[in-house]
Amino acid sequence: MSSSLLAKDEWQQRRREPLQKYPDYQRRLSSATEDIAVATESLANIEESDTKAGIMSCARLRSELALGAMLYRYSGGGEVQVMAQGFPSTLSFWQEFATHHVAFHQSKECDGHLVPHLDLYDRDYWEALQLVCFAILLGHSDQLQAIMDLLVYENDDQDALLEDLVAPYLPGRPGSKVYTRQLPYRKTRKIFDAKPEQRPALMAKYLDEWYDASRREPYYDRHKSSYFPGYWSLEAAAITFILGIDDSSYRDKKFYPKDLVDYARSVGRPPVGAAEADASGAAILRVPAGQPAPRAGWWFSAAQQGSRRHFQQGSVFPDIEYSAYGATFWQWSPDQSSPAL
Repeated sequence: MSSSLLAKDEWQQRRREPLQKYPDYQRRLSSATEDIAVATESLANIEESDTKAGIMSCARLRSELALGAMLYRYSGGGEVQVMAQGFPSTLSFWQEFATHHVAFHQSKECDGHLVPHLDLYDRDYWEALQLVCFAILLGHSDQLQAIMDLLVYENDDQDALLEDLVAPYLPGRPGSKVYTRQLPYRKTRKIFDAKPEQRPALMAKYLDEWYDASRREPYYDRHKSSYFPGYWSLEAAAITFILGIDDSSYRDKKFYPKDLVDYARSVGRPPVGAAEADASGAAILRVPAGQPAPRAGWWFSAAQQGSRRHFQQGSVFPDIEYSAYGATFWQWSPDQSSPAL
């Protein structure tokens, strides 16, 4: 993780979180960098006398510090590209923690009470959500399987929002209808289920309600303390990217990390054949123009009325020019019958 800090003048020009204070930004990031280095040195030189619990706790602290530092840097105006370069190291810290956590569970020090690496029903959920969203937004979607492997450990339920976010990248997962943390996250279901033209307004509403709906989350009211990474709805950014939502109507709203979305779009495209779900839970395929049809059948685009037509598998979806809707996406039609003659 880079130890570079912005000077106060540059921080004042670039910071994204208006409630962040420079002394907090400087102190927290400096402390995190130093503590991560100390923890890394300790973990590289484990002694026989070190307890499994102590090793596990050291690895957990390092993981939390590295993940928290990413939000501090984003809030303080750090370059997203630098965050992207540092994400694999942050994830590797969590993976090493998981190894030590399992070793503790298997040792005589453990009383037999096994707990998740990240408890999706507890405050750990916020860290799990950060890992998933950062992987998507920073161009590391190839690491989503590793992240979900961390989350499955000793969690009886998988979370519906997290499953919705990774579904386009990890096809074949069973999904979930359980929101392990209810608000604000279960409100995202309306956005996934909505027609494409309805999504910008629904996302704007979600962002307007996000903070008040987050009263039980660990970041709520954090600006009143010195430990304030910033208020960001990372899930709003990840959903916007995945579903290809036009964010022009809400990109300047509070809590929306638009620079993360812009970066994601600069280094990649929304996943082809993104899996969504209709009210009945049936899969819907949604593919951007210029990509091949993943299967033969009837498809339509919200960018043009009466656009429903049959495509053979492998046929390239055309772009609908001069559409008021914007980017063209083709969706699997719920009606797969041929038109009546």
